[in-house]
Amino acid sequence: MKIFGLGILIPLCTLSYLCRNGDNYVALAANLLFYSSALVLYFYPSICVIRYAKQERTSVLWLNLFFGWTGIGWLLVLYRALVIGAEEE
Repeated sequence: MKIFGLGILIPLCTLSYLCRNGDNYVALAANLLFYSSALVLYFYPSICVIRYAKQERTSVLWLNLFFGWTGIGWLLVLYRALVIGAEEE
């Protein structure tokens, strides 16, 4: 289910990025959609671990804040979030 969320977020972010040029209401809506989906995509690993124990949530959130801006750091944090989910279930 967590990977399905990425499958929805990535194309949504890409499509809204491509449609955000111009001065009309469609471009304004595309800008709003792009920035909100990009923010959710950035914090996606932290969102995935919301229902787990506080220690795991906190560690993933801090890792996401400090290393998520790098592509490799974000992938490592996502991997950690998925591994935590597999261990808890």
